[in-house]
Amino acid sequence: MPIVDVSVVPVGTESTSVSKYVREALGVIKKSGLKFQLSSMGTALEGDLATIFKTIQEIHEVCFAKNAKRLLTTIKIDDRRDKKQTMEDKIKAALG
Repeated sequence: MPIVDVSVVPVGTESTSVSKYVREALGVIKKSGLKFQLSSMGTALEGDLATIFKTIQEIHEVCFAKNAKRLLTTIKIDDRRDKKQTMEDKIKAALG
């Protein structure tokens, strides 16, 4: 199951704070039904890759609707197919 780490940074806003954009993005993610983990620098999404990409596109649209002039988006994809591994599984394996 794909795990995608995404960070969308609005540029050209009236403030250096991005919390209103994060709240909007979280609303989109919650509506998507994807499993997610929010961190201070991005969000990990777990689920169907097509749904994840659709969700990222919707995040872009809500950010632009909130008057972002530009978005800088970073996406990392871990798409392992030899076994099912969740976000929690990866963390447990790393911690030992």
